[in-house]
Order: sequence, then structure tokens, then C-alpha cells
Amino acid sequence: MSQKLIEASADGIVFMTRRTDGSHQHQKLIGYKTAIRTLDDGVYDDDLPNGLRLAAAVFEAEVMGYFTPTDGQQVMLWRWIVAALFIIEQLEQNGAGEVELEDGTTQTFTRYFGKYGGISVYPVTERVALANNIESLACELHAHEGPEQKAVLIYQQMLTTDSGAYALSDWGRECMAILHDSFIEQLNIEGLPA
Repeated sequence: MSQKLIEASADGIVFMTRRTDGSHQHQKLIGYKTAIRTLDDGVYDDDLPNGLRLAAAVFEAEVMGYFTPTDGQQVMLWRWIVAALFIIEQLEQNGAGEVELEDGTTQTFTRYFGKYGGISVYPVTERVALANNIESLACELHAHEGPEQKAVLIYQQMLTTDSGAYALSDWGRECMAILHDSFIEQLNIEGLPA
């Protein structure tokens, strides 16, 4: 994928591409709510680096006072980031594969290998797993104390910026391993659900 220049502005997120002469050409402008929904809907699942740039632009807008995400939008944004960084890390460690779909097209997947074996992982399935586990737990434990804010705090603790950019923290990596290893163990014992 080509690297885009993605920036926050008072009017929304501006997308530009670099011309051969080094100048930038405006491509489009989208609103902040649309940007978050675009991430959550999987539009950037095949272009995680530009998706991370889009998330960074939303954070930039918040810092600059252009946009204040709701608690629900914060949850979607942080969930997307954790899932994307997990996929990127697994891709670097274990590589990718391709599977042929029923319509004859192929889809690329990332490999996860853990304690009980390996499985194919995709950004959308990671987001669903995180929502079902992290957010459900936050709602169960903090039903009357801002469960969405608690989920955001958990997601933030799953990350570190020690290298100058977001990456999974050791604890975040451990959480993701537990999540996947328990699923693989269940599959090994019970098989695929009917």
C-alpha cells in the first residue's frame, strides 16, 4: 500500500499523497466519526500502517481540540489499535498465508503459534475477540462505574510506547496469548462447533 499523508484539521481528517515533485496532492477529507467507523468496519484491515496513521490523526485532533470522541468511540479506536498491533507483531514473527475462498479469490491471513498449536488470525476476528472478552468483562465488573472507560484503560495498559511508538506491552502480549491459547486448547479438546 502507498503511504499516505493523513492529518487532523479543524474540518476533519485530510488525506494527501506525495507527488513525484515532492509536493502533496489533496485526496479527500472525512469527519472524525467516519474515520473511527471506517477503522471499526474493517476498511483498513488490509492496510494496517495507514489505519494506524488514521488513528493517530484522531488522537491529534483530540489534542488540538478539534474533536472529542465519545466513550464508545474511544473503545472502538483503542480496540482497533490493539488488534492491529497484535496482527503486525504476529505477521513479523510467524508470517502470513493465503486461503482460497469459495468464490475463487484468495485471502491473506496472519499466523499465530502458541502453547497448544496455531491458528489463522485476522484483524476483524481479533476485534471481535477483544470486544467479547475485554469489554464484556469491563461491563460485568464495572456496570455502574463507566464500563467503556474501564475497557479503554485495559486496552491502554495492553500497549507501551517504550520504543517511541505504540506496541503491545508484555502484559498485552500475555493477555493476547492467553486469549488465543485458551481458544486453541478448546478447539483441540472439543473440535469445531457444529
